[in-house]
Amino acid sequence: MVQNMNNSTDPKLPTWLTTKNDTHLDFKKKHDFVGVNISSIGKLLHFLTNVTPVYHVDSSPWFRVCSLLLTTLLVLLSQNVIFLWAVSLIILGQIAFFPGNAILAILKKYFKLILFTLIFILPSLLLSHKADLALFLMRIGTLLLALAYFSGTTSWQQFILALKQLHFPSVLILTLDITVKYCYLAGIYLQESLYSIRFKTLGQKASLHLLGNLIGELYLSLKQRMNDLYQAMVLRGYKLSNTNKMRPRFQKHDLIPGLILLAICALFIVMRG
Repeated sequence: MVQNMNNSTDPKLPTWLTTKNDTHLDFKKKHDFVGVNISSIGKLLHFLTNVTPVYHVDSSPWFRVCSLLLTTLLVLLSQNVIFLWAVSLIILGQIAFFPGNAILAILKKYFKLILFTLIFILPSLLLSHKADLALFLMRIGTLLLALAYFSGTTSWQQFILALKQLHFPSVLILTLDITVKYCYLAGIYLQESLYSIRFKTLGQKASLHLLGNLIGELYLSLKQRMNDLYQAMVLRGYKLSNTNKMRPRFQKHDLIPGLILLAICALFIVMRG
């Protein structure tokens, strides 16, 4: 009698726990546009929040901006391929003193800029027959190299500080500052939305129709945030009346970059003459 009672009270697992689940989930990277976009947005957020550039240089931010503007002007005015070639060598010579990882990062920026520029100028190059095509391409390459060097040594925060030191219009600086911050907020919102889609789909392929919904929700969210910011500025009486007391100061670390810039100017005068 006791033996029968013990047999009837033996615990048994339910059938759904003892059945082996052979469900196969297909995780194909070529369909994982959610994961690709999460990774891309993460890189954008890192770029917007990164205080230190690819390589830290000791020269003043305002001097780097002035050097970029003057170099750009000279390159655009020059009609001499040798001058453009010399400027490129000077910039590459400055990059050569950087560590290996910094050189690789700047060269990646350079090739990305070239690829992005070719998308826009390639149709015009194919449709036009310019005699000075080599000069045009050399000029574009030199400008992009100078821009890659500048972006690799200057962060967004340093760039905005340089504009304040050079007394650019306050409205322009405020608009640029707010634009960068809203790009960061848009990236955060979009990244959270993509993470929620990934969790809800459990690794399965997400529908591409979600892209339109995400863009619409992102637009409405940013519009509401901008309206809230505007109302807050109006209520607080913001009138851009703050006096900018920053002044550009020439430091000892600006001496060598200044000599390099003077050499470029002298080379431009000699080549033009």
